[in-house]
Amino acid sequence: MTASETDTPPQACPKCGYVRQASDTGPQAECPHCGVIYAKYLEHQFQFALSSKIAIAPEIAADQPDERAPLWLRIRAALWHTPDRINSLTLYGNAAVLIGTVIWGLWFILQPIDGDTVGASFLHHVDLPFHEFGHVLFRPFGTWLMFLGGSLFQCLLPLILLVYFLDWQSQPFSASICLWWCGQNFIDLAPYIGDARAMALPLTGEWSDEAVEMRDLRHDWHNILAPLHALPYDHVLAGLSKFIGTSLMVLAWTWGGMLLLKQWRKLER
Repeated sequence: MTASETDTPPQACPKCGYVRQASDTGPQAECPHCGVIYAKYLEHQFQFALSSKIAIAPEIAADQPDERAPLWLRIRAALWHTPDRINSLTLYGNAAVLIGTVIWGLWFILQPIDGDTVGASFLHHVDLPFHEFGHVLFRPFGTWLMFLGGSLFQCLLPLILLVYFLDWQSQPFSASICLWWCGQNFIDLAPYIGDARAMALPLTGEWSDEAVEMRDLRHDWHNILAPLHALPYDHVLAGLSKFIGTSLMVLAWTWGGMLLLKQWRKLER
C-alpha cells in the first residue's frame, strides 16, 4: 500500500453509507457492502437531478422568479406574475379597465387615417404634451432627430412605463395597458405621417397667418421624410403606423385577458 493510499480518508458509499475499512478487499471504486460502483451511481444521481430540475423549473419560474434563473425564464415570470390571492375589487376593476380599452379602442381603430377624429380624441390631447417634450429632449442630437423626437418619445413613454410596471412593480396587467397605450400612440401618429406632403393639418402654435405660412418649416414628418427622399411614401408609412398600432392593441388585449383569467382562478371566494 502506497503512502497516498494510506493518507486517503475512508470513503463512504453514496448509496448505503458504508465506510470502507482497511480490511476490505476489492476495487477501491466499488462498495464492499452493496457492490455499487461509486462513479456510476453518482453520475446516475446527477442525471436524475438535472432532468428533474429541467422538468419543474419552468413551472416554478412562472410564479417564483429567481435571480439565478435564465433571463428568458425571468422575463416569462414577470409577464405572467399573479399574486397568490386576488380580491374581487382588484379583479373586477381590472376587467372594467380592459373592457373600456376594448370598446374605445375598437372605435378608435375603425377611424379613417385621413379624417379628423383621431386628432380630436381625448387621448390625443394626453399624448400631445409628451410629443412636444420629445422635441426638447432630442434637440441636442441635431435638427432631424429633434423633428423625429416628438413622435419617438410619444411612443417610447408607454414602453418605459411598461418596463417599470413589469420589473419594479410586478404588475403585468398595468404593463399590458401601457402596451395598449403605445399602440394607440402609433395610430395617433398615422394622420400626421400621412400629411407629410399635403401639410394640410393645423399644427400646434398656429395662431396667425404668418405661422401657417411657415408650416413647411415646422411640420415634423415633412422634415423627417424630405431628407430621406421618402415623401412619396407618406401614405404607406401612415398605413404601416396604423397597422403596428392596431397589432399592439390587440396583443395588449390578449395579454390582459389571459392575466385576468389567471387572476380569476386565484380569486378569494
